[in-house]
Amino acid sequence: MTSVFQESSFPSGHDSLVIDPVAMNIINRVAEGTMLNGELLFKGGLLLQGTLRGSGEIAGKLVIWHTGQLQGRFRVLGDLYVLGHLGGVADEADATTQVECQGTVHVASTGICTGSLSASRLRLYDGGVLQGPFRTLKHERSLPVLDTTA
Repeated sequence: MTSVFQESSFPSGHDSLVIDPVAMNIINRVAEGTMLNGELLFKGGLLLQGTLRGSGEIAGKLVIWHTGQLQGRFRVLGDLYVLGHLGGVADEADATTQVECQGTVHVASTGICTGSLSASRLRLYDGGVLQGPFRTLKHERSLPVLDTTA
């Protein structure tokens, strides 16, 4: 499967976002029209074109496609690309959806985030919607261990 999305509404010189799940080594897919609900674990990333509700972990990159919706409490161990809905489809913030992303969250021009996001970094593209709260994850900086045997 080769699905490619490219942000092309930007004048030249501006950022663009290219999504190619095959090149991104994403091996799992929830197809459009499919709904999964429960405690879920995906290894190898996920292309979400349907609906995912519940809680769990995505080990790898998560792409929420235009037709995709994610609701619940999830941890993403890679980057997150939002082209669809993260949280409810209403315009107000969704307090029940909480997503922690260990990488960068990319909210495309078609992306709508009404849930709570925690991530290392955020890239909000022109037209993207961020309605819910966002919190930056702070990485623990480990101090060097001193050699006390000398």
